[in-house]
Amino acid sequence: MDTLTLARRYRHLWTGEAASAAIFIILLITAALREGHWVNWIDRAYGVGIVAWILVQAVVFWRWKLRLLAQEHRALPPEVVLRFRWFKHLNWVLIVGFPLVVLAGWLLAGRRLSRADVGLGTLILLGAVLEQINYYYYQLMYDSRYDWRYLMLHKRLRIGSIAKMLTQRISGAG
Repeated sequence: MDTLTLARRYRHLWTGEAASAAIFIILLITAALREGHWVNWIDRAYGVGIVAWILVQAVVFWRWKLRLLAQEHRALPPEVVLRFRWFKHLNWVLIVGFPLVVLAGWLLAGRRLSRADVGLGTLILLGAVLEQINYYYYQLMYDSRYDWRYLMLHKRLRIGSIAKMLTQRISGAG
């Protein structure tokens, strides 16, 4: 891809991820306020929070890629790579922590479980797992001819965008 096309693609990606994160949060708040019982929304809110958190990481990543493209650099600064390595692990800790959030909700609700909250929270959490895989392991979203050509030619999933960056050698970083 030429530089102009790549810049347009990066802008499209970061704005799309930012809009998605904002829309998820707005929908959650609107629906929770409509119902009125906040304790019935703890698990869903946690799931949306994790999805939004991972999407914000993607926004930061694509903005960095856009900045590097303008500066004609390919490699992210070592401290940014290290931060994303930390995010990768933190995301799994947050995802695995979901049962503790369910337990906290159960205790706060007077030992009553909201099946809707746990069920929808789990589905939303699966979305967070897919986002984590999409960025930190294997690309799951194929939305351009370039991506589809790769998939058809190689018959396998591409390495995720952030995953590729995480393999970057770090020198001079603490």
